[in-house]
Amino acid sequence: MDNKKKILVICALGYATSTMIKKNIEDFLNDSGVQGWYVEAIGLNMADGYIKDASIIVSSLNLNPKDYCVPVVNGISLISGINKEDTLKEILNIIQTMD
Repeated sequence: MDNKKKILVICALGYATSTMIKKNIEDFLNDSGVQGWYVEAIGLNMADGYIKDASIIVSSLNLNPKDYCVPVVNGISLISGINKEDTLKEILNIIQTMD
């Protein structure tokens, strides 16, 4: 995984919500044929040690993008299903600008 870029999924505790978002992103990346990326899910209290390696952050929390040096995507739609495709397209657009 060292050469892969990381999408960091952050939720409050790092269990169910982030795992659900992670699965949606992984399925989308696989279905889209995107390679060279992996997804990691964590809780906000553990985020500091992981953020430095992230290329994209997707979160169910209301994170302020100005607090981070990488793009931050609101991932609530990946749980609710409302506008899910738009969020996945946003992630794909970011990936394409980085590849």
